[in-house]
Amino acid sequence: FEPVGRRRREAKGNNNNSNEDDQQERLENSEWCTCENCQIMDRAVECKCCQEIAQVKAKLREAVEVDGLKEEPACITSHPGFLAVCTNRWVLQAAWYQYRPHYGGNAAEVPLHKRNRHIAYRQLVRWCWGILGKEIRIVLPSCTVRCIRAHFPPPGLEEDFVFTGFKYADE
Repeated sequence: FEPVGRRRREAKGNNNNSNEDDQQERLENSEWCTCENCQIMDRAVECKCCQEIAQVKAKLREAVEVDGLKEEPACITSHPGFLAVCTNRWVLQAAWYQYRPHYGGNAAEVPLHKRNRHIAYRQLVRWCWGILGKEIRIVLPSCTVRCIRAHFPPPGLEEDFVFTGFKYADE
């Protein structure tokens, strides 16, 4: 049995007007961002800064403790491991070979830029959270989504880009 994301979200108190107001404000300004690299996303749930997520903050501390940086990076996208794990096309290609059996026969038909974004998101999750399990999804920091989209944009003009945002497993 796996819990359904939407029920957890609703159980946190849909009748709490303060929480709803906070969520709406996230769509109106980026004051919620403390790393200075986030952007306002399509849905309030996606408007999350890397500084708000414990697992990501742990990676930032790790940069000091393990990598010997003098101070924590202000943003996970500045972490020495982020570019290597999430945007290096050769690393993503190797990760793709590992994930490919899970996607079935149509996986090879996905455009490379879209596949690289998808695998980059999975790499970020694996790097920060480990293995979550089937259909367990988490919101990624806006700054990381922005950076990954910038590294692997679709062809064409930027104003024509259309991305699929975060979806719970039951959506």
